[in-house]
Amino acid sequence: MKRRANLFLILTAIGLFALILLLTIPAWASTTPDTGLPAGITCEMVREKVAEHGKAVALAWALKQGYSFAQIRAARRCVK
Repeated sequence: MKRRANLFLILTAIGLFALILLLTIPAWASTTPDTGLPAGITCEMVREKVAEHGKAVALAWALKQGYSFAQIRAARRCVK
């Protein structure tokens, strides 16, 4: 009987831990802004390069590098 009680307590603790973890995941996700840009690229970097080379050259470079149209659209939002 004592063994069953210990098992119940362990499973309850694991269940509570999992529930708390699942409830906090949306909070973690909301703290990191999703700009749609590739990893390692910031809006400041996009604005700097567009100012340095111009919009047409930046667009041609992004297409040549294989960036998707969604990523290019996100970069355009940084320039506006």
